[in-house]
Order: sequence, then C-alpha cells, then structure tokens
Amino acid sequence: MRAALIAVLLAAAPAARGGTPLALAERQVVTLEFDRPVARIAVTDPDLLALRAQGPRVKVAAARAGKAALEIAFEDGATVVYDVTVEAARRPAAIAPGAPGEMVLQLGEERRLRAPGVARVLLEENGVARVRSDGESVTVTGVSPGTTSLVLVDGAGARTTWAIRVR
Repeated sequence: MRAALIAVLLAAAPAARGGTPLALAERQVVTLEFDRPVARIAVTDPDLLALRAQGPRVKVAAARAGKAALEIAFEDGATVVYDVTVEAARRPAAIAPGAPGEMVLQLGEERRLRAPGVARVLLEENGVARVRSDGESVTVTGVSPGTTSLVLVDGAGARTTWAIRVR
C-alpha cells in the first residue's frame, strides 16, 4: 500500500509543478534564447509583460509589478512555462503641499534654513533654485518656476531632504 501511494504521488508531482521561476524588476528587459524558433507565445496578463518573438529569441519587457504565467510553444508541440514575478520600481514618496520637507517659494524669494554642522549641500541642477551655505544656515532662492530637490548632509552623514517648488 505504501509503495503504491508513493508511486501515485511521484506520478502526480510533475503535473502539480508550476513553471520555471523568472524574476524581473519593473522596466527590466530580458531576452530568452532557445535552440529552435518559437511558434507561439502566450501570457496570462498581457498588461504585465510586453513580448516580442523573433526566431529563437523572445524579448520580455516588464511593464508593471505583478505575477503572470508565460508559455512559449515550439513547432513540435513542446512548451516551456515560466512563472514570472515582476517587482515594482521604487518611487520617491509624494510630498503633499505644505508637508514637512517641502518648501514653496515665489520667484526671487529667499528662505533661510538652520543647518548647524552641514557638511555638504546637494541641489538638483535644473535652474529652479540657487543655494548657498554659510556653515550654520543654508539660504535657498527661487530662480525659475518648477520643482527641484535639496539634500543637506551633516558631518555624520545624516541626510535631510527638501522638495522645493517655485511658483
């Protein structure tokens, strides 16, 4: 009885097994290459992956985060199945207007920030603002409409980030 049960479980194991895992990051593109031309490709979530088959190659582009099954079939009827997992790209946290860490300036307006011990001042170079430091404080001036980022780094390496919006 025990041997018969083991035989049944072994016979069922390949059928229960999923596809080969394929882990991607959002916006990542990979090319799968096979030893013969691809006849057909199918995916359970067409919004997740952009697919293009050219001969023995399949170009897979991850469009958004999620999971899907990808099936690649060949002329002889053989198929390859992938369980695709796409991890989301990290995005900066949106800062609500007037929230801590946001500064709104008018054109030409200057704002002074206390910054004792500031070692480095990093400003996104896009012409929206100008920054100068005098050791104990940082002065930010609105130059042109738009948004930019300011990072203040102290001597210990701690960072303080500001989103600057100039109107």
